[in-house]
Amino acid sequence: MSVSLSPTLHIHPISQISFALLQELGKTTTATAPVLPKKSPEEIKALLPNIVNESDIVKQALQWSELKESKSLTAFGKANLRTFPVSLAMLESRAGVSSTSLGLDESEVSLDDFKMATLYVLGGSTVAGIASLALLPPNIGATLCYVFALLPILFLSVGSSAPGYIANAISSVRGDVDDGVTPQERICRHEAAHFCCGYWCGLPIKGYSVENGIAKVEFGVNTQQLTATEVAALSVTALSGLVAEAQTFGKAVGAESDLLTLEMVFRQSADFIGAAAQQDLTRWGALNAALLLKEHNAKYEQVVQAFASQQSVEDCVAILES
Repeated sequence: MSVSLSPTLHIHPISQISFALLQELGKTTTATAPVLPKKSPEEIKALLPNIVNESDIVKQALQWSELKESKSLTAFGKANLRTFPVSLAMLESRAGVSSTSLGLDESEVSLDDFKMATLYVLGGSTVAGIASLALLPPNIGATLCYVFALLPILFLSVGSSAPGYIANAISSVRGDVDDGVTPQERICRHEAAHFCCGYWCGLPIKGYSVENGIAKVEFGVNTQQLTATEVAALSVTALSGLVAEAQTFGKAVGAESDLLTLEMVFRQSADFIGAAAQQDLTRWGALNAALLLKEHNAKYEQVVQAFASQQSVEDCVAILES
């Protein structure tokens, strides 16, 4: 991840006549950097379509960096990514969240719960498929049998790629989460936090989509050899969704998916990160995500509404830059 340098200040020599005149009047000269006019939301949105649609993540990252260095974007990469040790007490006192409210202590949905859910889905699909063949007309029964046969495959594919969704479903069925919050509302707020914190940490936004009321944000990061700065940025971003849930609803649910992402980040770091350092980075990431969301709460809430109404990446970036 590139770090932009402040523009060099060029001071032009003053003529001897002007300098003598200023001395005579008792005045001093002060060189000031030119203040660039702030771009309007329309101008910001006009800069982004080619970048958002760029398939090469290396070129895309370079384009985002160029916009930052040219001061066309001022909120992108504004977060301070200098890491420091964070204790649980500091996390709770400064951020108002705890490891329990973030769901970091222990998953409410155990591995045995996942095993039982898989057995129920497999057994139920088998019984339903056989019953549809035996009790329904041939064409309808055969069609439903194929559908029931696909259900276990879909369940396993979702469980392997996004276990948090399965955990949320299990918790909902068991009645663990009964706070009046719809899954769409929780996911929308969760993903909006990923978007905002990732943007403030300087992660190139690769894509954003909303399907069936569920938002998903992707960042274009080369995960082969992550630098210390990229690890810090991804730590904040990965935990931001859980932090946003804890701040709004009192407790985050389905932390497994984000924790798996964070674990992958640690493994793909160019520098070895031991267990103690991983715990420090996890608490530091949660703390910084909480502070960023509190400091820029108005912008974050606007992005939440933009996600709810399925606005584009350009619209969301314009909100953060306005």
